[in-house]
Amino acid sequence: MARIGQYVSGVFSQRIRSVYTSADGLPSDRVMCVLPDTDGTVYVGTDAGLFRMDEDGFCPVCEDTLCAPVHRIRRFSDGSLAVLSENRFFALRGGALSLLREFPDRVADFSNARGLYWFLTEAELLCIDPLTNEVWVRRNLEGGRGHCLAVNDTDIYISTDSFLSTVHGKRREWKNIVPDFCDMPDKTAHTLCFDGAGYLWLGTEDGAAIYDNTNLWLTGESLSQLPQNAVYAIAHDAVGGVWFASDVGVICLKRGALKYYSADRWVPCGRVNDLAVMADGETVYAATNKGLSVISACPMTLADKADLFEDTIERYHVRRGFVATRIIRGYDMNSGEVQISDNDGLWTACHVAAESFRYAVTGDPTALSRARRGMQALLLLQRISGIPGFTARAVRYPGETGFGNGHNEWRPAPDGTCEWKGETSSDEMTGHFFGGCIYYDLCASDDEKPVIRDALCGIMEHIIRSGYRLVDADGLPTTWACWDPALLNNDDKWAFERGVNSLELLAFLKVCAHISGDRKYETLYQRFVHLHHYPLNAARHKIRDAHICHIDDNLAFLASFTLLRLERDSAVRALILCGMEDHWQYERVERQPLFAFIHALFTERDADLAEGVQTLREIPLDMIHYAMENSKRKGLTFDTQQEAWHEAPQVLSPLPYDERNVHRPDNGGFALDAAGGDRAQEPTMFLRPYWLGRYFGLLREASEL
Repeated sequence: MARIGQYVSGVFSQRIRSVYTSADGLPSDRVMCVLPDTDGTVYVGTDAGLFRMDEDGFCPVCEDTLCAPVHRIRRFSDGSLAVLSENRFFALRGGALSLLREFPDRVADFSNARGLYWFLTEAELLCIDPLTNEVWVRRNLEGGRGHCLAVNDTDIYISTDSFLSTVHGKRREWKNIVPDFCDMPDKTAHTLCFDGAGYLWLGTEDGAAIYDNTNLWLTGESLSQLPQNAVYAIAHDAVGGVWFASDVGVICLKRGALKYYSADRWVPCGRVNDLAVMADGETVYAATNKGLSVISACPMTLADKADLFEDTIERYHVRRGFVATRIIRGYDMNSGEVQISDNDGLWTACHVAAESFRYAVTGDPTALSRARRGMQALLLLQRISGIPGFTARAVRYPGETGFGNGHNEWRPAPDGTCEWKGETSSDEMTGHFFGGCIYYDLCASDDEKPVIRDALCGIMEHIIRSGYRLVDADGLPTTWACWDPALLNNDDKWAFERGVNSLELLAFLKVCAHISGDRKYETLYQRFVHLHHYPLNAARHKIRDAHICHIDDNLAFLASFTLLRLERDSAVRALILCGMEDHWQYERVERQPLFAFIHALFTERDADLAEGVQTLREIPLDMIHYAMENSKRKGLTFDTQQEAWHEAPQVLSPLPYDERNVHRPDNGGFALDAAGGDRAQEPTMFLRPYWLGRYFGLLREASEL
């Protein structure tokens, strides 16, 4: 196939996270503040005192001096740390903690600027010379309780219950900025800080804001790159990143865009009390009421990521050669078992394809072994029913979950060794022909090819005998496996399946003609082309369904790939490509890498390769399904087309892949919220497009140049 370009991918930053709780040695899960010392030692303030984090866990810091809650950690100008605990102010230098001052009221905040100590209590502002102990400023607050302060070389601001205040003039009188008389946000600021340009950043219940120190205010309403959720702390790194502790996790503003690191994937709960970021922006520490989260960046290539995912699959996702989702408990990958599902054949076939492409690219015998193992599992499904050509959805053996539970779709195998599941769908058949044909061409030995040929052609013979249906053990056609032209072309009840199922049957017949050389399959193929106009059906196969159902998306691209890889007739290809282009333009918003690479491969238009690669980078290393509450995020744009289908509106564009739950290509990822902790996805969703892209030259690693 001709290629007009490719994407060369190098090293990128893969985000990972670790969460520490009382189970890891923290005395309390309620972490209120965090800050690294200049030597890199990380200190955390909890409601049980101050603790130092090191490779051995968490150690109390001078618990004989301080065992009360620590609510703020700030930095002295020499890099050592200031610790605030209720109404007491401590200095932490050289690992020793010393009490410097007690106040009549709770100390809300502290800053060491201009060579002076600035204290904000709930009742007053004080400025003290640390060398002479002389009080330079002492002013009672005018707007209620004090919350936070920010001081630089020219300005000082404090936030109170009612407004923002600054000290003014020789007499150091208050000048108050009141929301009623300017564009200042009308919510109390939880945090204040200056950036390198001298602008004041505020974190409020309504999000972040920027003040130019005169009369210009930017908020999330006027600048969409500012968070609109509640912000409790703000930190600037040294490479242009701004980090926000919010009520929906950690948010980062970098290179002009917001990135959300939300619960439960990145932080253990939505509310982040405080955060600290290293100067290079590569590591951020997030303090929450359910522990401490450390989000770090790991330099990685896509090849590195593929290797890690290979190990993940082998450790957690293989059952008797089948590759599937793992059912787990409490986010623990070592708990649970590999799921026995309706689509074991489809997803195992996808893994067979990935390993076949990997073997073709690398020659790695491990890839061949894993592809062969999966192919043997598929062949088992194709013979276990005892019905010639009828393929089971799944098999299960004595001792496995559900065995012998009497479910009506599970039947004993003829040899009595296991049970097999019927009601097989078009999904399964699409997967078998997709993965089986790729394995046949790239991996199969001379001994294997006749076996695979007989199996796939046997399926086709069953479909033909059964009037282009799958007929189950009870003598009834299965619900969704219909390729009958009388129904697809003439029965409106099959309108939604008409295009995709036409595409599938053409692909099945073309595979059988390819692997068998038997002219009858090509003759039958031509009959469906000319008499039943299946290519015309396929040219408009995507139903505009407001992005509600995505099963047809996956099946259509798999079938299109299978067919276009083998079809040489330019007229038929033109129609199939019309259907693919129409489908891709509708689905491209999802940035599904498999679809992006297949589209680029056959259209020779590479504009969206970068989007597919970006998705491969975003897919988390941790494939666990976490609880998500992204609906709490403000500033999202919603679609309303779903209402015509009597469904709830959903976001206009899916969130980035690392900001929502992982999913296979038959799920579009528009859902904002999800329950979590019950399963982990097999990483074939990464491996299949990655190795397909590598095999066809769409994608290369920079290290190979």
